[in-house]
Amino acid sequence: MKDNLMKDNLMKNEFQIIAHRGFSELAPENTYPAFDLAIKSGFHNFEFDVQLTKDHIPVVIHDFDLYRTTGIEGLISEKNFKEIENLQAKNNFKLDDGKYSIPKLDDLLRKYSGISNLHLELKSRDQELAEIVFQSLRDNGWLNSKKSIYEPGGITISSFFLEQIIRYRKLDQNERTAWLLEKITEYDLEICTDQKIDLICPRAKFSNINDVNIAKEKNILVRNWGVSNKEDLLKAIDSESTGTTLDWPLKGKDILENHENNKS
Repeated sequence: MKDNLMKDNLMKNEFQIIAHRGFSELAPENTYPAFDLAIKSGFHNFEFDVQLTKDHIPVVIHDFDLYRTTGIEGLISEKNFKEIENLQAKNNFKLDDGKYSIPKLDDLLRKYSGISNLHLELKSRDQELAEIVFQSLRDNGWLNSKKSIYEPGGITISSFFLEQIIRYRKLDQNERTAWLLEKITEYDLEICTDQKIDLICPRAKFSNINDVNIAKEKNILVRNWGVSNKEDLLKAIDSESTGTTLDWPLKGKDILENHENNKS
């Protein structure tokens, strides 16, 4: 994967907005309508979360508990897929139609093949999650894409849990991996080098150009997360990271364009 970073660096000045759980400001997070709206709005990069059901089906959902998004009590890890396949993950949106089921990872990978660049987060600590996701990517033709960091058809595997990234890297030495954390330290960068992790992803408000430059010197790219407001987004942009996840991508695009125009 490191061999591809030279190509990735060609895009280092083009700050990328990644639709966080799809266009989650305007549609229920981690559902097909949210992903489709992101694409329709011009954001072909989107992020989503993957967990396993009790019967080891990889599904797209953020919370460990079903209640916030579906209104139904229970843990994903304690439900077989048949028990959740007809639930509607509307996340308090007042919607009458039934288009908001919890996606299966296999279905999502087939639906957006060659269309989007996927930012897949391994959400839980389940020891089998990395291998099952790897198998799904392999079976659906997402491995060895050789796409650059934000190019449609490419994929990045991320997690807050270092052990999940290590598990995944043992299975796949080619796809891009990303470690999500609060702040960058020298020790974290050493771990990224040792474990062949391609991106390090601090919370946006802690992103700064000094850390980004140190990471670049070690051939590690930086991406952000956790943007809560305009100030966080500007902090990420000015740090010269490669991009960030964002719930409100269209508003973010306007802020980015105005910021760039004011500098020129």
